[in-house]
Amino acid sequence: MYRIGELAREAGVSPDTLRFYERLGLLRPVGRSEGKYRLYDAGAFQRLGFIQQAQALGLSLEEIRAVLEVMEAGRPPCADVRRVLYQKVALLEERMAQLTALREALAARLKWAEAHPDPACDGQDHCVYLDPNPA
Repeated sequence: MYRIGELAREAGVSPDTLRFYERLGLLRPVGRSEGKYRLYDAGAFQRLGFIQQAQALGLSLEEIRAVLEVMEAGRPPCADVRRVLYQKVALLEERMAQLTALREALAARLKWAEAHPDPACDGQDHCVYLDPNPA
């Protein structure tokens, strides 16, 4: 059995993170010590590893909780996880398209700015490089 500080140290997280996960229903101690410390078994390490890997892949804590609930109900979570992963990929593709468009707009603006290093600019609440249609 591990007390909260021991588990946190070995897992590389803070005790506050473990308490937060407990409040969200992601992690549960198996009991309490005589001194009322939370006690965790070795399964808590596996659970924390699962949470950390899911977070690294972009799942929110709410999404992770939903997957854990499916697992705790005794069902394989594969279909649920696959659905979430498809959603994550679609969101990333959308965000990448937005970032590509932004990069292109910035590059075009910078090209214009470099071609006009000394524009007529009075410096009053605007910059010609940021105007909607620089002239």
